[in-house]
Amino acid sequence: MGYDDSTFAGAAVHYRYGRPGYSPQLEKLLTQELDLDGSGRLLDVGCGPGSLTVRLAHLFEEAVGLDPDAAMLAEGRRAAERQGIADIVWVQAQAEQLPEATPGPYRVVTFG
Repeated sequence: MGYDDSTFAGAAVHYRYGRPGYSPQLEKLLTQELDLDGSGRLLDVGCGPGSLTVRLAHLFEEAVGLDPDAAMLAEGRRAAERQGIADIVWVQAQAEQLPEATPGPYRVVTFG
């Protein structure tokens, strides 16, 4: 079954602000548990408007946000730009298109 791009039509901005947030301890926990040192790449699958991608990008050399919805990715780009984050690559694709859509290696892969 293919992706229906009308599923989240008009929802990207609202999704970013209306979705429940992640724990304030998330970065600290991931850094400790995964021994993160600023190296490697992050892949955030189904990133939506980049809530997790933008938040975790500073823990890696590069972050990749992958989502099938163009409006969600555009909202993620805007959020990253507002925070001065330039090391995120935004990829429009479905998870089922991995690894061809954005080949690894990745240090961490998230599905938030």
